[in-house]
Amino acid sequence: MFGGGPVIFTADATGEILCRTQKNVGILQHSVSVPLRPGTNLNWRWLVEALPSALPEDQPATHDYLSIAVEFDDGQDLTYMWSQGLDAGKAFRCPLARWSEIETHLVVRSGPRELGKWLNESRDIHADYKAHIGGKATAVVRVWLLGVSVFQRREGVCRFADINLTG
Repeated sequence: MFGGGPVIFTADATGEILCRTQKNVGILQHSVSVPLRPGTNLNWRWLVEALPSALPEDQPATHDYLSIAVEFDDGQDLTYMWSQGLDAGKAFRCPLARWSEIETHLVVRSGPRELGKWLNESRDIHADYKAHIGGKATAVVRVWLLGVSVFQRREGVCRFADINLTG
C-alpha cells in the first residue's frame, strides 16, 4: 500500500472495493505472477461515481485520476484510467517527474456520460504493453488500484469488482 491506501480503499462483503479520494492519494497493490504473452487480459468491472479532475489529466497540475494498473517485471506499469477530458485511446507518460520514467497511462473511458453505471472492461495487456511501452517484460508482477486527488483537491469515487487476469 502507498499513500492513503487504507484510508481511501475499503472492501465490502461482496468483494467490491470502494475508492473514495479527496485531497489525497492511495495505491492498493496485489502481487501476482502471470506470464505476459499474447492474449493476457486484465478484466474488471467498475462503477465510477465522481471523477477527481475537472480538466485533462496529462499535466502535473491536473493529474488527478482513478484507475487500475498492472506492473511488469521490467519495472514499468500501465494504468487504465477514466479521464474527464482526454479522448479514449490516448496514451501518455505520467507527467510527474518521479513517475514519468516508469508509468504509462491509457484512457479507456472519457467524460461524464457513463458515470454511475457498472461497466465491464477487458484489456489485452500484452498488446497494450507492446503498443505503448515496448520494453522487454515477460510477466505481470502486480495489479494496482489508484486514486489521486491531491492537485485539484476534488473528490473521486469509484467501485472495482471482479478483477482478474486471464490468458
